[in-house]
Parts: sequence; C-alpha cells; structure tokens
Amino acid sequence: MASQPATPLLYAELLPNIRQISLAISLGSASDASTRVVVAADGEEVELEHHGQSHTLHLPSKVALGGTVLPIQRPGASALSWRLPLGQATYTDASSAESSTWTATDLKAGSEVACRQCQAVVVNQDIVKVWKDLPSENWAEMMEFWHCHKPGDHDHDHHHDKSNGVAANGQSAKADDSSLAARGYGASSAISAQQSVGFVDLTTLSFVEQDCFNITYSLSTPEHGSPDRQVVASDESSNKIRSLNVFCSSCHSQLGFYNFRTAAVTLLKWQISCDSVSNLSPGLEESLAATLISTIARSGSSKSLLLPITETMTTTEEEGVGKDQVAHVWVLNSNIVYTSSATEATVTRPGAGSGISAMKLLYRLIPREEADRMLDSLTGDAQEVNIPTKAIKEVMERLDRSNCLLPTTERVFKEWRVGLLRR
Repeated sequence: MASQPATPLLYAELLPNIRQISLAISLGSASDASTRVVVAADGEEVELEHHGQSHTLHLPSKVALGGTVLPIQRPGASALSWRLPLGQATYTDASSAESSTWTATDLKAGSEVACRQCQAVVVNQDIVKVWKDLPSENWAEMMEFWHCHKPGDHDHDHHHDKSNGVAANGQSAKADDSSLAARGYGASSAISAQQSVGFVDLTTLSFVEQDCFNITYSLSTPEHGSPDRQVVASDESSNKIRSLNVFCSSCHSQLGFYNFRTAAVTLLKWQISCDSVSNLSPGLEESLAATLISTIARSGSSKSLLLPITETMTTTEEEGVGKDQVAHVWVLNSNIVYTSSATEATVTRPGAGSGISAMKLLYRLIPREEADRMLDSLTGDAQEVNIPTKAIKEVMERLDRSNCLLPTTERVFKEWRVGLLRR
C-alpha cells in the first residue's frame, strides 16, 4: 500500500521594518509542473496547489501582489520562499503595543481574584482598593545611584577619589549596607505587602495574607499543607525555607508562593483570573515573554537562563529540566506576527489582525554546571530568570510544539532549536 504524501507546511512572518512578508513553504516532496503558488486577488491569502492538493494560508497582513502567480526559482526544490511587499494601507503593528500581561492601570479596583482552574475565589470582591505596579528588580541599585548623584546636587559630602576609591574623610566612598538600609533601599530592603493593596509585577500579583482565603500553605504538596500558615511555618524543616508553596484549597492547583521576606502571598498571573479593562488573561507564554523583554531592556542582553525558584522545598525533585539541565534562550526578535498552516489559531488579542503576536527565539538545554559557570563569569552575557520548575517544563514543551509550526529548513540553527513564544 502506497504511503500518503507529506502535507505541505506554509509559514508567513511579517517584517514590518522593511514592509514585507516572508513566505516559506515546505512541500514534503519535490516541486514539479503541478506546483503552483498564487496570491489571492485581495492580497490576504496565498494558495498552494501541489500534486493535486490545495492548501491555503491567511497572511498576517495584506500584500500588494493580489492575483500574482509566484515564480518558483528552483524547480525540483522541496523548500520554497519569497518576500512579498505589503499593500499600500498603513499597517498597525499591534504587537509593538504593551504586552498582554496585566498592569496596575489595567486591573479594576475591587475586582475579585480566583483560581483559573476551578474559579474558586481567593481574594474577595472589594477587598483590593488599589493596584500598584512594583518597581523593576534593580530598583535598589538605581536608588543608590540617584541618592549619590541627584540632579543639581553637587554639594554631597562623599567626593570620590579616583586614585584609591575613598571619600575625602578617608572612609569608603560607596555607601555601606547599613546606611542604604537606613534610607530604605539597602540590599536587604523589600517592599512589604499592604492590606487592601494588590502589587503587580510582570509575572505575579501579591497580597497581604489577611486579604486571601481558600488557599493552602505547604512546604511541598497540598496534601502536606494547611490553611493556617503558622502551622506549616512552625515545622522544624522550615527554618531554612524563605517561601512556602501556595495551593488552591478547592482543586489543589499551585497558585504561587508565600514569601516570608515580604510577608506576601504571591500569585502567578497565569494561574489566576481577575477583572481587567483589556479583558485579557495573560498566560504563561505572555508572562514569560514580558519578563524576557524587560530583561533585555534592563541588561542589554538577549540571552537568558530559565532557572527554577529554589526557595521552597518539594518532596521529590525529578531529573531533567530544573535540576540537571537548564533552559538557555536567546531572543532573536521580540516583536513578530506570524501565521502557519500547522495551527488553526489565528487571533490571540484584539487588534492583532489575522496573525499571532510572538517573539522568535533560539533555545536549548545545557548542563546545570555550564549554566552556573555562565552566571559566575564576569564576561557572561546570560541573565537569570526565575520561574517555577513546572512552568519551565511547560515552556519547553510549548517551544517544541512551536518549532513544528516553522518550515523544516528553519527549525534548527547550529546547536539551537528555533521557537515561537506568544506575547
């Protein structure tokens, strides 16, 4: 019995900077006289005819070549590609707008917070009176710099001696930890949770413990936890633990963590629901994409290492991602819009047109020892990004699936795989 021919894969990616669309097709077999690629008359679709079969792909934006039969440059090739110019209409680049993750201005005051899995309410309606965005991770360092170099303040008394790095009075020119702590932004400083206030960062929402209910605290799994944090925290094994796992008491989904340092219940955005002006519910991919974009803006480095949050205990730790291996990602383009015949999804956010907003990146798994060397190196350019171990594994699975949306010739670059992360 003859085997079924491979299904062709069509992939289109918007290149807004040069106002073109990159179109690539993997035929699965050699092109011949039956192979024909036509741009629809309205410029919004392309149609492939190959070996008696027809396949259509909706483009991420309208192109100017409506009704054109695209030339096949290399007859007999199984991989085809073209650059199509955009139409005259101005393209609105929705993917360059704010990423689809909640901010303080997006969340509605008084809205309840619920488990996304079972809809059990964990923060009641009208409890949160105000939402506040948390500062970036390096806020303490920037505050120290500002304090020492205030605009217009040239009379501060620690004049730096470049020859020996000491102040005029012979003391160290750099503020010590105690003086920074007194100003409120030393190395040990943290913004503590406040009643009726919801703090927002790129991946989490944080609340004071008294504002939350229907949650279970645990050093490991929900079966070994308690709704009373004091009971769990009194466990002798918790002495060296800085956080507790937080689970939904109804369905036992992990919602986030309790941080002893900030006295805050920190809930992961992709695990909860909350009313927002945009009506968006950020998922894991969107939250991680926002974090990677912020990391690039802060450090200038497009490479990151995804490391698990290690401040909590687990009963068992499996081999693989998070323990022996680390996910290493390298962002190539943080702002693309694509369509692929391998997926039926076309729109993920309002105003995104017919394409999917994403970032294109390279990814691979490296030994934990190599990752540690990269982080310890003074010349290393990889930044550390911390998310739960389960989330890292899910991200890698999604990147592997996205790799299959790309043409076969564009799925691998040296030792890296190419993936798409929705944003």
